[in-house]
Amino acid sequence: MVSRQPLEFTWRNSELLQGDLVKAVTALKSEPGGRIAMSGSVSVVRRLLAAGLLDELHLLVHPIAVRKGERLFDEGDTPIPLELVSSQTFTTGVLYLVYRPAEAVGEGSYDDAKAHLPQDVR
Repeated sequence: MVSRQPLEFTWRNSELLQGDLVKAVTALKSEPGGRIAMSGSVSVVRRLLAAGLLDELHLLVHPIAVRKGERLFDEGDTPIPLELVSSQTFTTGVLYLVYRPAEAVGEGSYDDAKAHLPQDVR
């Protein structure tokens, strides 16, 4: 758990990370054990993505444009290449997407992608 405030844990398999986030997660990942999971903090995800510490990124994309709030991918100079591992569409229209870091930034443009769309979508 990462927090700026003291917390009392009521659930199992949780650990409070103290000090520098990137250093603490790097140390935690070097220990033997199970998977590390987190949810809910855009700022933490951004920092861990930038540091190359996320093995997978699970996203739920809802069919609504809220148009306010914090963006997951902020403005930055360095692209973060991702590879789609799996996707699932729920009956509600929600997409469940799983990405992992990719080796290199893909080369291509919107026009390249558009060429693969069905004719009626272009």
